[in-house]
Amino acid sequence: MLGLNIRKAELVFLLKFFIIYGVLQYVIYVAPMHFITDSIASLEASFLGLKNVESTILFDSVSFVINNSCTGFVSASILAAIVFSLKKPNLKKKLYIFVACALALFVINLVRVYLVILFGIRFGVTLAEFAHIISWFLMSAAIIVCWYVATKKIIGVKEFGELL
Repeated sequence: MLGLNIRKAELVFLLKFFIIYGVLQYVIYVAPMHFITDSIASLEASFLGLKNVESTILFDSVSFVINNSCTGFVSASILAAIVFSLKKPNLKKKLYIFVACALALFVINLVRVYLVILFGIRFGVTLAEFAHIISWFLMSAAIIVCWYVATKKIIGVKEFGELL
């Protein structure tokens, strides 16, 4: 079996993680979020001095569509899957960590969307797509850093294994 030596606690964590993440991803995919996507498009368009129609930001002949995946909920779902898959800390502290970090991630996500669109305006759609991909790697790092710093600060863990 690929030479993996996975302990039961790690397997339980992974199983919980993928169930929580999968359920939340499905909800994000099917949920009607027009109010949120339209608001983000309107906000980003106003920051950039552009026009928007519902969840689409218009620039010359190019349009940038804000969909459910652009809302910050994907980042929050990854964070939720990490936080709530672990045994420690207790539920109250998990909720605190989740809410504090999710709020930070939503702000970071607004900046991410702004920069991707700005990149597209300045350098074209092809490079905007590249910026979009790179920004996802950076968001992934932001998710882990937010969770780690908050968890370490709140419960003082030194090693990941202590949380399993």
